[in-house]
Amino acid sequence: MTFGRSERDVPEGRRRPRLMTLLTVLMLLLGGRMFFSSVTDLHRLISGKPEVLHLDGGLDAQQEALLRGQIVLGNALSHHRPRSLAVHAVSRLGLGLIYLFAVAAIFSGDARGRRASLLAAWAGIAVSLGNAAFVLLVVRPMVPWLLPTLTEAFAQDAARAGRALPVALTVEEQAHLFLVDVPLVVTGMGMVFSLLLLLYFRGRRARLFYNQPRQADHG
Repeated sequence: MTFGRSERDVPEGRRRPRLMTLLTVLMLLLGGRMFFSSVTDLHRLISGKPEVLHLDGGLDAQQEALLRGQIVLGNALSHHRPRSLAVHAVSRLGLGLIYLFAVAAIFSGDARGRRASLLAAWAGIAVSLGNAAFVLLVVRPMVPWLLPTLTEAFAQDAARAGRALPVALTVEEQAHLFLVDVPLVVTGMGMVFSLLLLLYFRGRRARLFYNQPRQADHG
């Protein structure tokens, strides 16, 4: 991605503040992760083929349960709630692209870097709220009827790894933990990150770096 130079671009050689660099790197990591995960969900929807996960027992039991739970949930969503999954994937894809656009603008010294980061912050807040609603209104009600499938999958993974078979209560606890609680925590962290972006790029230091007065936010 390239950007045209203009008289308002950041002067060559001006050093970016360390916090700006840190936030930009985090946007790069999050944007890349959101892009690939959302593309995977959309590919699953378009192809109509369930994703298959092969575990060889080399991972920790909790890691395997997390990965297996995500695959089982993703396949169930693509089959029973395709529209909800599509909206969820498209929103994450859009946010990922906005993050990557902001990163490219900042690292190229384009004057749009600050405004692109503010857009990423507001989009992140909106997507975080949407993610929370998706987990609470779509995923959580699905957990009880996913338990038989998860129980069978966890048992096969345990037998393959030579571990004791999980009891029903353990499967239920892990299902709620990995499919509801952990995504909500991650969503909360995404909200905090978006608020940090908003506070920093609306702040005095970012405005001075881009030579943009306060009223530029409303122009």
